[in-house]
Amino acid sequence: MSIVLGIHCGHESSCAVVRDGRLVAAIQQERVTRRKYDGQECLSARLPIHETLAAAGAAIDDVDVIVSSFQAAGPSAVGLHRPLVSADFDAFDPFDPRHFVVSHHLAHAASAAYTSGFTTATVLVSDLAGTTSRDGRDFHVPFSRFYADYSADAPQAELFTEMRSVYRFDGGRLELLDRAFSRPHNQPDVFVQSEAGLYDNVARFLFRTEHAHGQLMALAGIPSARPAKLVAGDIVTADSPPRLKNGWQRLLSAGPDPADSADVAAAVQEAFTRLLTYHAARAVELAGHPDLCCAGGVFLNLAANSAIAALPAVRDLYVPSCPHDAGISVGAAFLGWARTRPRPATPPRLRCDFLGRPAEPITPEQAGRYGYTPTGPATDPAARAAEVLAEGAIVARYAGRAEFGPRALGNRSLLCHPVTCSDARAKLNRLKRRQGWRPVAPMVREEDVHRYFTGPARSPFMNFNFTVRPEYRELLAEAVHADGTARVQTVGADEAPAVHDLLGRIAKLGLPPVLINTSFNGPGQPIIDSADDALEFVRHPVVDHLLTDETLFATPTPARITVRRPRHVVMAMFGAGEDTRYLLSHADASRQVDRRLFLDLCADGRALTDGGSRAVLDCLDAGLLVEDGTR
Repeated sequence: MSIVLGIHCGHESSCAVVRDGRLVAAIQQERVTRRKYDGQECLSARLPIHETLAAAGAAIDDVDVIVSSFQAAGPSAVGLHRPLVSADFDAFDPFDPRHFVVSHHLAHAASAAYTSGFTTATVLVSDLAGTTSRDGRDFHVPFSRFYADYSADAPQAELFTEMRSVYRFDGGRLELLDRAFSRPHNQPDVFVQSEAGLYDNVARFLFRTEHAHGQLMALAGIPSARPAKLVAGDIVTADSPPRLKNGWQRLLSAGPDPADSADVAAAVQEAFTRLLTYHAARAVELAGHPDLCCAGGVFLNLAANSAIAALPAVRDLYVPSCPHDAGISVGAAFLGWARTRPRPATPPRLRCDFLGRPAEPITPEQAGRYGYTPTGPATDPAARAAEVLAEGAIVARYAGRAEFGPRALGNRSLLCHPVTCSDARAKLNRLKRRQGWRPVAPMVREEDVHRYFTGPARSPFMNFNFTVRPEYRELLAEAVHADGTARVQTVGADEAPAVHDLLGRIAKLGLPPVLINTSFNGPGQPIIDSADDALEFVRHPVVDHLLTDETLFATPTPARITVRRPRHVVMAMFGAGEDTRYLLSHADASRQVDRRLFLDLCADGRALTDGGSRAVLDCLDAGLLVEDGTR
């Protein structure tokens, strides 16, 4: 038996464990530290090494090989505020002979190839920037050699930073066929040189924040009533190979409401898709094999993935559950495993992303401290869960092992039915403080998918766009985006038996076996992964029930109370449109409240509101509000 620990140090740091060629555990650092997108460029005590090994049933002394990848390390750029090892790191000796280091794109490629189930395949990697090295080649070397090379005193020379790579995967080995490198520039937020740079820069420009790629993708599906001020042809040429143009950047203006730039988002999405489909077709031609697997952050884009899958040259497309940088640890672990074998057999396709920590048990006594009560038969909580979903409830599911990737797939999910839950999308978007035009995703059993949608037969990780069949578009309107598409998750009986069973129970109640699924977390939070966080979250009045493996808990109906604003509390409003924020502040605290409460307080200083609201409770605790009748 062999156990390999993979570690990614960089954006969205993570750890993974491969045992005998099978991925058995993987955890993103953010799920443990509770800091969204958490990561660092060095070996640190913050890495979820212990938690990932525990999820795999192993300890560090059981590990045969350790493989790390350092995203931001570069020659002559180690030290000062960029060490390779932080002072608090003590999980293992970095110079342990078990410890190796691999390059960024090689690990990306391995994360897709070794989980694809393909014995021979084309592999395409595309992201903003990968490893920087002196020769631009892949490497898989002992940590001691990597440390010596990157901290050595060497003459200054040209450096190469990976941007796009093409591999052939055959016989359990990856062969690099082609690589493009990024060009250094002093204005990287304006200088666009790749599909990744295009999408990232426009997303940050329109939404004025990092990690806005999903918002841009959703905005691209919103129809624009006015003539477009930008089209794809302004951004990229129509010839082959397509070339990114210059000058279109000056045509953009970012107003207070990003929804006013839906035409820009559509143009960028089309240009991005043109670029990515060209590179996918070229990769298949170079490798000579029609089965394609892809990795890199750009492959979280559903519209582009669907366009690639439809290419005549592509027979089958595989995108892993975690194609962005967190997936690097998976590739690192597989590379460590494959290196020990002369001709490693390709593992079967990975269709399940439940690789994280198991849900902590929640007892009725523990739930009772939050005011929750068990409901339905104790022996069959799923039966009552199906009934309340059919009645229009919103159910938070905290059960089984957590998902590894960025998308909740049923074990850490907020669920409701698109037919019976009134204004489901609006409620969930308000809960998560997202723009009202953002879509929510439907989940459906694999055997039912083509009854309601057109698209791939399987999409267990929500990596493709589907079209809702016309006869169900009105019925499933809450789960359909403005352009008629849906980010469908197909649920297999073997990969997610409990969720599959829940959908089957919905069908037996006479409703379409479709549920809306969005991640179990609030704004700015990682997906919830502890019992206390789950219990605290479902205090929100929008959530009606909490479903665990053992019990369905009902949340109490909160009392209505009258609150008023003390004279020393200041009210302020920032932003406009969907992004408007309403704040109450005094010298020691500031809290955000909803629009209705804010306007009621503006009218006469008092408001009748939900006494169980988390925002109201926080304001009361901070002295920003007092119950009426209190001085």
